[in-house]
Amino acid sequence: MRPPKYLGVYSFASVKADGPRKTLFFVWELASQEYAVQQLDKAFQPMSTPERVSAADFAARFRSEPTILAMPVTMLDIRHLADGPQPQVSAPGQHDPDLEDARVRALEAARRAKQIESGLRESFRKALLRLKRPRERQAAILALEQLAASRENIMPTHKHMFRDFGVKLRKSSQPELALLFGKRVLELAPEDDHAHFNLARILCALKFYDEAAAHIHMAMRLDADETLYPRMLAQISKEKQLRPDKSHPLRAR
Repeated sequence: MRPPKYLGVYSFASVKADGPRKTLFFVWELASQEYAVQQLDKAFQPMSTPERVSAADFAARFRSEPTILAMPVTMLDIRHLADGPQPQVSAPGQHDPDLEDARVRALEAARRAKQIESGLRESFRKALLRLKRPRERQAAILALEQLAASRENIMPTHKHMFRDFGVKLRKSSQPELALLFGKRVLELAPEDDHAHFNLARILCALKFYDEAAAHIHMAMRLDADETLYPRMLAQISKEKQLRPDKSHPLRAR
């Protein structure tokens, strides 16, 4: 199992009687498509044990603070995150009604994100079926291009959906369309090593070997312990020797 990946400092905003309040957290991405968060004090020191947060809940409630460069001094021990129900992350004040309102909004955002994903997955399924019918192929391609370009109500948690779309298109011998979705995943999660790896596989299928190798190198920098990445790099080098390389990758339409 891939170890937790430290993402940085994130904030959770709430409204108090004396004005807005922002609580800071260390954040790790877990292999289970969830997150671990640890509340910090004003000196950026941990003031609680790490807690597990679902991907939908995390996307709805937490915002990145890229200007804060604090880092944990110890590695995350996920053993205590494995058991028991998911805890509720809270800022100071356990029974603050503002926090309850924030929780309701987060649940509503998660429900809306899931509803949007369900609709987009159904649209993708229909387009994929139409892609196999010669008379409907062009309309299906247009529908898939529009789906890849969709922006309204799209959240970082939807990266898994776009990844699935790209993988299915690549396996269906549609690498040009798969590339559009691979790029969307990277837009939503630029520090996701799997996103770079999947995009490299698509670029390799299109014979853009140099671009593919660049993304594998980035994936290796993000996760140096993954043994699959060096093997993929060697495979790209081998294929490049056998086939001509294209100098510029297909640009998203």
